[in-house]
Amino acid sequence: MLDYLIAGGPFMFATLSVSILCVAIFILRIVYLWRRAGKGELLRSQVMQFVEERNYRNAIRVVSGNSSPLGKVLQAALVRANRSEKEIRRAVESAAIEEIPKVRGATVYLPQLSNLATLLGLLGTIEGLIVTFQGASGESAAVRQEALARGISIAFYNTFFGLLVATMGVIFYLILLARTNTVLGLIERSAATVIDSLLWTREQPGKKSA
Repeated sequence: MLDYLIAGGPFMFATLSVSILCVAIFILRIVYLWRRAGKGELLRSQVMQFVEERNYRNAIRVVSGNSSPLGKVLQAALVRANRSEKEIRRAVESAAIEEIPKVRGATVYLPQLSNLATLLGLLGTIEGLIVTFQGASGESAAVRQEALARGISIAFYNTFFGLLVATMGVIFYLILLARTNTVLGLIERSAATVIDSLLWTREQPGKKSA
């Protein structure tokens, strides 16, 4: 692998740096989206059970021990359970504005990194062509042949590696985008469900909220 990188010239190492960054972003976002932000269904069901029982204290205790974006959004609603609907919705919107960028995170940089990998590959390709044309003016056939082989190698290595990294970045982005939309949709549905349940249970006759 190192031999191919050296043969491809400096732009190969630049593209390699982009690929390492893409892989790092992908791994970090996988951990965040699947482990920290991905257990929303269980959290929502627990909160809904306590809300339907008007046990707001236990509902708040559940979300207080959860650092996920969904937990923060639901907590904003639950701590204002006895306030007006407008105050509850405004608090949830403020919490969502703060938490949604965390869900999207560095995923948004993957398309740009993919484009950068393509451009770096193109620059390496042009470098290879320059080497080829410069060698064409060589005095001996051996020199010209060597320059031609080296220039074409540089061009092809950079083109292949740049497109490979760009494709990898796009695939990573699509995987993370699908999961991000799932998490954001869960937050939106859960917040709406909990708010409606709070307002409904508060208006029903029965025991007072805990």
